[in-house]
Amino acid sequence: MFVSLPVIWGVFFTVGLDRDCMRTATIRLAAPGSGLHPADNGVADHPDIERVAIDQIAVLDDGTGVALCRLRGDVEELRAILSESAGISAFHASVTDETIHVFVHFEQTAAAAALLALRRSHELVVRTPIRWLSDGRLEISAVGDDATLQDSLDGLPEDLHVELVEIGEYAPETNHPESLLTDKQLEVLDAALGVGYYEEPRRGTQADVADAVGLAPATVGEHLRRIEGKVLRALRE
Repeated sequence: MFVSLPVIWGVFFTVGLDRDCMRTATIRLAAPGSGLHPADNGVADHPDIERVAIDQIAVLDDGTGVALCRLRGDVEELRAILSESAGISAFHASVTDETIHVFVHFEQTAAAAALLALRRSHELVVRTPIRWLSDGRLEISAVGDDATLQDSLDGLPEDLHVELVEIGEYAPETNHPESLLTDKQLEVLDAALGVGYYEEPRRGTQADVADAVGLAPATVGEHLRRIEGKVLRALRE
C-alpha cells in the first residue's frame, strides 16, 4: 500500500533518530508524460530494448540535459528511435559485452527537471547508477542528513508518484571499485565505456570521450591514466 512521504518521515523522526547523522534514502518513482527524455517512451515501448540504468545525468548551462545510460537489446532500433526524436540534440551509442552504452543530449522533460533539481538544489548526493525496474519505474538512492532528505523528497512533484522504499544509516562501500574514484573520474570512465574506448578493437578515442564530457582531450587522458592506475593498484593490494 502506498503511504505518503510526509507520513513516513513523521514516523521516522518520532522514533528519535539523530537528525545530524548521515542517512541514505531509497525511493522509486514513475516518470509521467514523455518520461525521462523526449524519446524515453519510445525506448520503453520497444519489445527488443530493455532499459537498465542511468550511470550519469547532468544539466548544462543552457538548460538541456545529458545522460549516460545502459540498455540491452537492438542498438540499431535504439539509434532509430533517438534519431527520430525532435527532443534529442545528439547521441552516441556503442555495444560492449551485449550492453548498450548511450550518451544522450536532450531537452529536459518534467521528470528529468525534477531529478536534476534534486541533485542541484539540495545538500545531498544522488547515488549512481539510477536503476530502471521491470515495471518502468526508477529506483534512486540519495545520501544526506535527515532534514535535507526530508526537504528534498517532500519537494518532488506529486505526479512522479514517489514511493519511499527504505531509510537507513549510510554505510559507505569502501571495498567497491567505484569508491576509489572521484565523481569526475567516474564520469570520464562511464563516457569512455560509452564511446567504446575500452573495446577490442578500440572504437572510440580520447577525443570522443572529451566530446562526451566537455573536457580537453589532454585532460581526459590524464583522468584515464589516474583511473587505470587506481584500479590496477587496487587489484594487487
